[in-house]
Amino acid sequence: MPELTKKQARAEVSLLRKEISRHDHLYYAENNPEIPDADYDKLMARLIELEQLHDLAVPDSPSRRVSGEVAEQFNPFAHKIPMMSIDNTANEHETREFDRRIKRFLKTEEEIEYILQPKFDGVSASLTYVDGELHHGTTRGDGKMGEEVTSNIKTIRSVPLILAGQGRKPKLIEIRGEVIFPKSLFAKLNEELKKVNKKLEEENETLLKEKKNPKPLKMLFKNPRNAASGSLRQLNSSVTARRPLHFYAWGIGGCDGMDFRDEFEIYEILNRWGFSVEEPKNCRNIDEAIQHSMSLEQRRDSIDYEIDGAVVKARSRRLQEILGATAKYPRWSVAIKFSPKQVSTKVIDITIQVGRTGHLTPVAELIPVKISGIEIKRASLHTEDTVREKDIRVGDTVIVQRAGDVIPEIVEMVPSKQRRKEQFLMPQVCPRCETCVEKEGSFHLCPNISCPAQIKGRISLFTSRNAFDIEGLGKKRVEQLINEGILQNIADVFTLKEEQLLNLEGFAEKSTKKLLDEIENSRNISFEKFINSLSIKHVGTRTAQILAQEFKTPENLMKAKSEDLILIDGIGEELAQSIIRFFENPERKSVVEALLHQVRIEKEPEPYPENSATAEKTFVLTGTLSTSREQIKQKIEKVGGKVINSVSRKTDFLILGTNPGTTKLKKASELGISIIDEEQLKKLIGL
Repeated sequence: MPELTKKQARAEVSLLRKEISRHDHLYYAENNPEIPDADYDKLMARLIELEQLHDLAVPDSPSRRVSGEVAEQFNPFAHKIPMMSIDNTANEHETREFDRRIKRFLKTEEEIEYILQPKFDGVSASLTYVDGELHHGTTRGDGKMGEEVTSNIKTIRSVPLILAGQGRKPKLIEIRGEVIFPKSLFAKLNEELKKVNKKLEEENETLLKEKKNPKPLKMLFKNPRNAASGSLRQLNSSVTARRPLHFYAWGIGGCDGMDFRDEFEIYEILNRWGFSVEEPKNCRNIDEAIQHSMSLEQRRDSIDYEIDGAVVKARSRRLQEILGATAKYPRWSVAIKFSPKQVSTKVIDITIQVGRTGHLTPVAELIPVKISGIEIKRASLHTEDTVREKDIRVGDTVIVQRAGDVIPEIVEMVPSKQRRKEQFLMPQVCPRCETCVEKEGSFHLCPNISCPAQIKGRISLFTSRNAFDIEGLGKKRVEQLINEGILQNIADVFTLKEEQLLNLEGFAEKSTKKLLDEIENSRNISFEKFINSLSIKHVGTRTAQILAQEFKTPENLMKAKSEDLILIDGIGEELAQSIIRFFENPERKSVVEALLHQVRIEKEPEPYPENSATAEKTFVLTGTLSTSREQIKQKIEKVGGKVINSVSRKTDFLILGTNPGTTKLKKASELGISIIDEEQLKKLIGL
């Protein structure tokens, strides 16, 4: 980039300040951010760079003050000690420079001792206790002045109204921490809000007919951080009380009547007073701090709250006082930022993908971007209704994330004045076989079960790990064999001959023999995996397991009636009809019958004994396990247990792998739940 003149730099700085201030307002006041944190950080970094290069810094620049503002509907409250922002580092080099900067300031070469804790991605709050009793609860606001939300803070059950314990209490103390919304409950909240909106829309239709003003719809939250902020800043505290907010204490502000020597002491006392805390890691030097931050980033998805980094603090409070602060940041602390989970990119096309059950799915083709080290090129848009709801069009800039840190997902479109006018429309015919498309609720379907795209999808599932597990028949080879007319259905896999394959590109003698051996070795299969291999609509691995336990043989399942199916726990009317329709279709039934002549269904094991130590027991897994989670889950279910995601009073066992989630472990300990390691679990379930 060519060097700017002073005039050009001043113009860009002016634009950046306006843009950053606008995003601050959207983020803090309206809980409606337009851009991901990573993009905001880029804007701020550019502003700081230009201000430093061209000596353009001014006292009221966004780079010199804490982001945030006090909303008019809340009373302002002055913090005794300002709630400052923390400087951040984007890589290991910058983190080491933070350590070198401290040593230069102190004129020392001795190692600095640090503590490291998660950087919560929630809403920072300050709780003021007078003589041990909660008097005020406030948001951070602009750092000096926050919003008083005491009545809402008091509805959060993890906030002590009176400091616990018999020891000495300070005359006044500000407890600093983060209000978070659990990730496990976030989707549920939005689903509830959607149901409310559906009812409101029905009411509004009536109101419009009566020429009355419609009621406003509830705003859906974009992420758990927005849910926390929106829930905390309610004018009606009863709404806050219904939301599952949690408060984690991470420090103190002003304090009269007590003195603290180091940060560890603060956490011990906060815990004793009844606050939820994430015990920090002690780091003898910056190397250990970096190592612990990397470990924390690796397990961030096992934690039931959002974190976007790790906070490093000088452990000694005396050292913190000596180091002091700049106009915006404390010199003794820094946040090591993790890889962003949301990034912006552009939609270059919307294509149609045809699945194994005939569903037509719109897919956004994207300018490639990396999230957590994984390149993202495509993201499913699910249905035409989803595209309309999010108003996604070709050429749009969109926010992308990896849902559950796995599946690429478009969160929203970034508003722009320059957009294409044409909205997306689903095709009237299947793009693969040109059969007229049918509509079923929100879904568009290709009814032609001989459609090449459906055959490819069915065979790909058929050869996958949860079905026949045939290595060497990947999607590209399957498509090649379909295009050559060799594979027309799943049963054809077991009729493949060496002479058919050797003439094809990519099939050498050795690889062909290996593939045919794989196919031969896969002929023995459990009944549940056999059911899963058939691509019955709405039937996945769990339902296949239920059906296998109930019907024992393929013949029994094929003769099942609707009334037999709906009596089974976990199978409703829609699923029952899907199974019936599958076996009533002559073409599908003939393929299954042909397949049964080619394979051997293994006898299902006897049901677990009634006196089993695992019957009706509930398990939660945490950390990294040497055996795959799916394999452990299936075995637990076979011996009568159930695997769930979060710890509660109903949990019987917490299974501890390496690098376990501290939240699950702490809660299990508090509730007196049996905590066992992987080897103990294997003995219990006979794995």
